[in-house]
Parts: sequence; structure tokens; C-alpha cells
Amino acid sequence: MSILERPGPDAGRLRARLAAGQRPYVTLKAAATLDGKIATRGGESRWITGEAARDLGRRLRAAHDGVLVGIGTVLADDPQLTLRGAAAGPEPARIVLDSRCRIAPGARCLAPDGARRIVVAGAQAAPERIARLEAAGVTVLRAESARPEPAWYLPRLLGLGLGSLLVEGGGQVHANLIAQQVADELFLFLAGKVMGDAEAPGWCATLSGSGRLADVPRLRLDAAAMVGADVLVHGCFETG
Repeated sequence: MSILERPGPDAGRLRARLAAGQRPYVTLKAAATLDGKIATRGGESRWITGEAARDLGRRLRAAHDGVLVGIGTVLADDPQLTLRGAAAGPEPARIVLDSRCRIAPGARCLAPDGARRIVVAGAQAAPERIARLEAAGVTVLRAESARPEPAWYLPRLLGLGLGSLLVEGGGQVHANLIAQQVADELFLFLAGKVMGDAEAPGWCATLSGSGRLADVPRLRLDAAAMVGADVLVHGCFETG
């Protein structure tokens, strides 16, 4: 079965991850230009890829227990993070990493449509903002550190019954998960476009490390596939 027919976690790796019982299976998903950019420097991102790639992205959501984004993505795009009819079944949980609880109660991803809504906050988040979210039925996980790290929030999301997460960005969220070696799989949709702007954000932000090629994260890649007019690069991380 091709990855286009099975848009979801690698079954064997998912079983192994859940058997370990330490954290959810983590899939990264991004849509970018050929030079890796997810938006212009001014924030314009709709739409880099075509409808076929976006439809496959929604099917990916349906194959995971939760969809996770950073607050930067919410503030820039106000995404719904829903299936929008792309697949049958319950809506996955919607999770926002938001250290200071800047998210507006009216954000579209917090719409009370029956899906679980979770905000991961830090120690500096204002108590009144947390209380306002909780009053609206949003689950708030508050870390003791100013910025919740994957080692803290991933086990807690697993404890809430979320065995697989689709992480849709932004670039710093992707980079943190890769750097901490807790990313399992990648779906990268590439459009036939070139931004050519060093200041435009990329799908993966700066990774810390020694700078040696031998030490960079590696993936085992499948053959690239066409999704409409776009190219899907899919692979599993060799570490994590």
C-alpha cells in the first residue's frame, strides 16, 4: 500500500512507540516552497500548495488522535484544524503550544464543536487567561517552566489518551521536536515555487548541534509522490 493510500502513522513504528508507553507517536507535516519556505516574510501562506495536497493533509489529521500547532501559527493563520469533510470519524483533539496563553477564546481552533481542545501553557501564563480558557471547556496543561518542552508535554498528552500527534508547525515547533529526537515521521509537501527570501520562515527553524554533517538528523525516505501539482516527500526519522 502506497503512502497516498495510507496517509497516517507507520503501523509498525506506531505499535512500538505505544508499547514503550513514554510519549505519543509524532508526525510532522508541512507545506513549503522548493526552498523550504512556509510563508512570505509578511506572513502570507494561503495557499502554497494545491487543493489535493491540502485534502491529503486533512486525511492525515483524521489518522491521528490529535493535531498540534504552536501559538505563532494560530496568531498568523487562525486555522480551524478540522477535517472539513475530508474523512469520516471523530475530529482529532486540537492542541496549541502557548507558553503565555496569548490565544484568544474566539480562535477558530477552540470552537466548541465536540473535539477536545488543549492548550499547553508555561509558568508565566496569567492565571486569569487560564481560568477563562478552562471556563470555556478547554483543558490547560501548565508547566513549571516558562516554556514547556517536549519531554514535559508529550507524556502528559499520552496520559490524556492521545497516542499519535500530527504536528503542523510552525518551524520552531518542528525544530524543537527534531532536536529533542522525538519526531517519528515527516510528510513534507513541496510546491513548484521558489520564495528566494532568506527572511521568510522555513518549515524547520534553527537546529542546535555541532554543525557536523555526520551529526544532523536523518530520515529513511520513500520515493517521492505527486499529489496534484505538488510533490510529497515522506520518510521516517532514524532517531527518536
